[in-house]
Amino acid sequence: MRQNNASPCAAILQNAGLPLLKRARSLQRLEQAVLGLLPEDLVAHCSVMNLKREILILGVRSSAWAARLRFAAPELLKQLQCQLSLEVTAIDVRVIPERLELQPVSRKPAAISLDNANLLARTAEGVDHPALREALYRLAAKARES
Repeated sequence: MRQNNASPCAAILQNAGLPLLKRARSLQRLEQAVLGLLPEDLVAHCSVMNLKREILILGVRSSAWAARLRFAAPELLKQLQCQLSLEVTAIDVRVIPERLELQPVSRKPAAISLDNANLLARTAEGVDHPALREALYRLAAKARES
C-alpha cells in the first residue's frame, strides 16, 4: 500500500526559500557596507554580486569603472578586513554591460520594378523546371500588381 506523504507546494517553497532569502539579505547588507567604504564617484556604478570562497565579486557597468574600481580595490580590501572584520582575501571586478532593449526594425518589402517583372516572366518561359517556372511567374505577377 502506498503512503501519502505529499507536502503542499507552499510548504516546500517556503522551506527552500529560507536559505535563499537569508543569503540575499546578507548580500544586501554586505553591499551597503561596501558602498559605504567606496569613494563617492564609484558608489553609483558598483554593486555586490557575490561573496564566494573569501572572494568579493563586484560588478560595474563599464570597463572604465572597472579600471577605477580595480585601482581602489587594495584599499577597499584593507578596510573590509579591518573595519568590518570580513575574511575577504581578494576582490574580483566584473563588467556587466547594461541590457539594451532592441527596437524592432520596420522594413518595407523590396519592390521589383516593372522592367524586372517583365524580365522574370521572359526568364520563366525558358525554364524547364515546372515549379521554378511557376514561382517566377508568381513573382513577376506580384511585382506587376504593386
